[in-house]
Amino acid sequence: MKKGNMDNVPVSTEKELAEPRSENAAQFVTFYFGKHFFGLPIDDVIEINRALDVTPVPLAPSYVAGVVNLRGQILTAIDLANRIGLNAETKKEDGFNNVIMGDREEPVSLLVQSIGDVMSVPSSQIEPTPELIEGVDVKYVNHVCKLPGKLLIILDSRALEQAENVNDSKG
Repeated sequence: MKKGNMDNVPVSTEKELAEPRSENAAQFVTFYFGKHFFGLPIDDVIEINRALDVTPVPLAPSYVAGVVNLRGQILTAIDLANRIGLNAETKKEDGFNNVIMGDREEPVSLLVQSIGDVMSVPSSQIEPTPELIEGVDVKYVNHVCKLPGKLLIILDSRALEQAENVNDSKG
């Protein structure tokens, strides 16, 4: 039996809710592309939107799928597979989800195949980026986390944005 007036709330749930806010854990928004499992720090993600139409932009870099209209704000839509060098055999034009990330004044939409969950990972399980990750350009990877049966590839949102802005700037 538990004490107090919170008899219906399991003690373990209270601890789980408190843990992500501690300095010993990090939270990530997760998503998939093919066999790869990716995450972005939750603080870098503004929202997830499952259905935004992408309008192609002529002469854009190859990793820019086009632009999307998010409630009147025009955002650059980055094709994740193309951007980080994934072999995109499983690409479907109408099968993308949008992870809106970055600065609230100039966000970008990252096109991903499917959305996962928000995941809390103990900091002790987060490891430096290995020199090679099959099919992924590691310059866009910040860290990795070995999970049972899969590898969480933690993307460096600043590197994704920085590279996008540098290549997109006009003189």
